[in-house]
Order: sequence, then C-alpha cells, then structure tokens
Amino acid sequence: MKILSVHNLLRMLICDIVASFMLGISIVVFAVNANFAPGGITGLSVITNYLFHLPIGTAMIIFNIPIILFTFQRLGRRFFLISLKSMVISALFLDHIVCYLPAYTGNRLVACVLASLTAGIGYSLFFNEGSSTGGMDFIIVALRQVKPHLSFGLLSLIFDGSIVLLSVFVFREFQAFLYGAIYTVLMSIFLDLTTFCLQSTKKKLSSAN
Repeated sequence: MKILSVHNLLRMLICDIVASFMLGISIVVFAVNANFAPGGITGLSVITNYLFHLPIGTAMIIFNIPIILFTFQRLGRRFFLISLKSMVISALFLDHIVCYLPAYTGNRLVACVLASLTAGIGYSLFFNEGSSTGGMDFIIVALRQVKPHLSFGLLSLIFDGSIVLLSVFVFREFQAFLYGAIYTVLMSIFLDLTTFCLQSTKKKLSSAN
C-alpha cells in the first residue's frame, strides 16, 4: 500500500473537515427540520434519528459496520482506510459540532435545494480526494467489481430511491418523498458541477506549474 506523504495527508484532512462541515449543514440545518430523508445510509440515519432519537453520525457508523464487513476485501486496504477516516470525521462533525448550529425553519423547498447544494459540494470534496463516507458507495463499488457492467447511476438510484420511498411511511406524507426525490436529483447535479470545477482548477494549476 502506498504511504501518504505528510502534505497529502494534511490536504486530505482539510478536505475532510470542510466536506464534513458542508455535509453536516446539509443534514442537520436543512434536511432534518424539513422532514425529508436524503437517499442512502444518510437518509436511513435521518429516519432512525426521527424514530429513535439516535444521533445521526452514530447511526451512520452503526449502519456502516455490516457494510464494511461485507465489502472490506473487495474495496482494497488503501481506499478503505482513507474512507474510514472520512467516515469518522463526518460522524464527529454531525454529532458534536454542526448539531449546535440553528436549524433552518423556512420554506421546505428552499431547505431541500440548500441541502442538496451543500451535500453536493461536500460529497464532491470527499470523492475528489479519492475518499468516501461509506454506506451505499461501498456496496456499489463492491458490486461493480463482481459485475462491472452494472450502472453506477442505476444502482445509486435503486438504493437511494428505496430509502426515499421508505421516508413516506415514516414521515407519513407524500411531500417527504417529493422533497427527497428532488434532493436526490439536485444533489447529483451539484455534485457533478462541483467535481467539474475542482478538476478544472486542478488542471489549470498543474499547467501553470
């Protein structure tokens, strides 16, 4: 396994901190109070928090344990350790830092858009450093190693859609599904836009040097 330099490790930690802060804002400040669940393990953790008042970051770690055990050998040690670092930092930010910020109490559609924007930026920062926050990403990567022809987008849509659909029965309103679906679509768009901007900036800096 290639050893990270101190410079690269510090850069990744800074990205983890900024990304965790953005993801925490998305969930705690916007999504939770608007009563809709994002897709994936994050959405499942929001639902668990709503039903049992378990801290969202703690729930994310708990849900990730069986996923880690199932996918560890297929993910590779380096990717696993880097992602584990990001996972723990994001959980700490959710439960011990961002949770003290005031929740947005305005229009639910605005909350949905802002949640998707901040999450898209956060996830892009994680992915740009070759990391992940675990959850469905681990499952999808592992499944595609077994069946490479499977579509990443289709698998994401199936997993995320299942959690968003579940939220209808938890929050007991169709709007929960509607806002969850809007969030999923917009977050993907913001994720791609942020990733494009980050990659373009990297290329410009590389060519300048």
